[in-house]
Amino acid sequence: MRSIALVFAVYATLFFSCSSNRKDAKTNTAGYDTVRTDSGVTIIKDQAGKVVIAVPTSSLPATGKNAVQNTVSATKDSAKSAGQAPAQEYPYYIGGVLIHGEGGNITLDELEPGTNIKPLFVQACNSEGRFGFNGQCSGPVLMQLRLPNGNIQFIVRPKDTIDFTIVLENPKDYKVYGSPESLQLEEVFNILNDANAKKMIIEDKLKTAKNDMPLYTHLLEKRVEQYKQINIDKRAALMKYINNIDTSYVTLLAAVYLDPIDNFEFLKGLDRKMEHRYANTPFYKSLHEKVATYEVVEPGKFAPEIISQTPDGQTIKLSSLKGKVVYLNFWAQYSTASRDENPHLEKLYKKYKSKGFEIVSYSVDKKREDWVTAIKNDHMNWINLSDLLGYGSAGAQTYVISDVPVSFLIDKTGRIVAKNIYGKELDKKLEQLIH
Repeated sequence: MRSIALVFAVYATLFFSCSSNRKDAKTNTAGYDTVRTDSGVTIIKDQAGKVVIAVPTSSLPATGKNAVQNTVSATKDSAKSAGQAPAQEYPYYIGGVLIHGEGGNITLDELEPGTNIKPLFVQACNSEGRFGFNGQCSGPVLMQLRLPNGNIQFIVRPKDTIDFTIVLENPKDYKVYGSPESLQLEEVFNILNDANAKKMIIEDKLKTAKNDMPLYTHLLEKRVEQYKQINIDKRAALMKYINNIDTSYVTLLAAVYLDPIDNFEFLKGLDRKMEHRYANTPFYKSLHEKVATYEVVEPGKFAPEIISQTPDGQTIKLSSLKGKVVYLNFWAQYSTASRDENPHLEKLYKKYKSKGFEIVSYSVDKKREDWVTAIKNDHMNWINLSDLLGYGSAGAQTYVISDVPVSFLIDKTGRIVAKNIYGKELDKKLEQLIH
């Protein structure tokens, strides 16, 4: 198994792989179904397929009707005495064995979009390294096993019985039974990991070439286009896979990695497609909120107002430029990617300024000195604005900016006609808009 640092701020994710764990001791006694897993856990279900309880196989005093009935009865009595309601409509079971993890704590977390981790249960493995959690859910949930030496994430659905075999020293390599969506989630992570690996190769080449300035400059110039192509390929692969897995809950997790600025129509379609199926789940709600938020800055919409300050303290309103074609560019001094375009913008500004073209560069910097120095060094002789509040600034919040560069091309009527448009593509669009 391989690991990857995900875009989820909270997730240190480990890849999944479904194993061929067997149901090798299945019986039907007294109306109960029992399944013995590879990790030594016996799972007991009723005739409707609902999980009643799961216990270490070795704890069953005998085989047959009495053993199963006594175990179920004891479990229900224990739950009542502890003030806990026994599993009813939508139970799930998550358990297994942590090899060499005797006595170590395992935490079961529910994960939500963003940085929200909701701990559900904490349990110490027994003397054989076994653990087991019984709970209930009303729909698919992204969960995490927090181990002494790493984390494992997976999806749980109502009535799921999921069983793990994990080695303490190497939790990345584990077996899982009963989690079919794990393979789909792994494929999403493979796509992301492939893109990250390609970017690392580019960065490694740059580091190696630092003592060869001509080569370093050449590689640096190529990096922008290379990164752009990698992101295009990643986006295409994610969208293709989302379409392939159709209405799986994993589609909503994969959608987290699609930039709403570049993929709005696709995400809007996914929002409509998934609403009737997952309307009450946190990842659907996150997608729906994102679509609603970004819709206000989509092509075809009138550009929202920005009121901000120039370096010399002059207040500028974006609406005051109506009648001109405006290139609104969000950038930062520390962002090489956002500054690499400035030489090209300088040429365009000289070419079209007298024909009704204006550039507004809105900085998400926080330090005035950094901002002003970058403007001077990059010859940004057009309108520069900033509140010096980073991504918390009014302009960045209005245009839903969480990374830079992001650009918007606005026509003479004040309507957005394109997003994230650069280079030759920007040249062609300007020729169409400026007469």
